[in-house]
Amino acid sequence: MAAMAETLNIVRERTDPHPVRDGNAPDRANHHSALFTEDALCFPHPVPLFDKSWRRPVGLTQHSIIEIRDSLSKLPEPQIDALGRLLPALLCGEESSFHVFSQEAGRLAELGLRRSLALSGRIAVEELEHERLLRDLRNCCPVPDDLATIRLRAHRFFLRMASRDPALHFARVAALDSCVCVILAAVAKPLARAGVVVDTFNRIRGDEARHVRFSREHSCELGADKLLLADTAACVRGELVALLYPLASSFEELGLDADRLFRRIEADNCVNN
Repeated sequence: MAAMAETLNIVRERTDPHPVRDGNAPDRANHHSALFTEDALCFPHPVPLFDKSWRRPVGLTQHSIIEIRDSLSKLPEPQIDALGRLLPALLCGEESSFHVFSQEAGRLAELGLRRSLALSGRIAVEELEHERLLRDLRNCCPVPDDLATIRLRAHRFFLRMASRDPALHFARVAALDSCVCVILAAVAKPLARAGVVVDTFNRIRGDEARHVRFSREHSCELGADKLLLADTAACVRGELVALLYPLASSFEELGLDADRLFRRIEADNCVNN
């Protein structure tokens, strides 16, 4: 998951009397009444209108807030608090991924690469669905005291994933999404009693596994080789662990061994999941 830095609109707390303007965005995107996806953490964007051919045959079922809260009620309070700290980073990643794939679909439309265009467009739709799923779940969890710090660190991390070289960019996306699959699989295990939460993570993980395959193939289509993919993956894994390290106590509260999880993320076989 990574974002195109030159087209992002950075958000601040709603109480900020001097909001940041994105000089590269259209004026309407900076206007206070612009229609943005609700409650975005790091990378807000106008509500998109997609090509109908991009939509999946059957969309993800959106759980009701009542269902989510009922599912969370089956967990002890420390686990719910831990989710409240971990979800913002995951949500920022999904917001970032939407930008990446929707912008790439626009670029590919100009190049006439129809197959990659269709796949990139569909992935953008799926990332938007992931945003909604994680946002609903996050909104049912307590707001962590250090939310601003978590958000800022995540924002900077995903901006660093960007590159003006599309082959390198999608090599990073492939590596990052693969490790996200590892994280989601690990986090779901100690939450087995919360069926809706586990279902949400598992459905997102299934999509992300396909996104990894596309991003690898697309990176090679754009000129990457196996060495670039391997070197990029190693770099991304290390940076991702650095991002997650301050959240280690939250992984522990869920019932995970954070050091073991981080070692798995850093392992060479992470990108093969």
